Amino acid sequence: MDHHNYMLDLFESFERHQTELEARDSLMVLNRDIQPKWEIQAFLDNELQWADPAYDEDELQSLKNAATEAGFTYTVEPVK
Repeated sequence: MDHHNYMLDLFESFERHQTELEARDSLMVLNRDIQPKWEIQAFLDNELQWADPAYDEDELQSLKNAATEAGFTYTVEPVK
């Protein structure tokens, strides 16, 4: 039974450490100065349907494609 308790304690220790590492990684991501470069707005019959930020060229192109495939017109504005 001691071996079982030892392994259980080891596993719980691993879980705590893993949670701590994930929390630290999340904080590092939050600390980065990541700002969107553009905002894309999709319209249907001149009525706004959705607006999303784009952080890089690939994401911008993906949002443009999604708007076009859905039959929306769209505008892209740089974020200041």
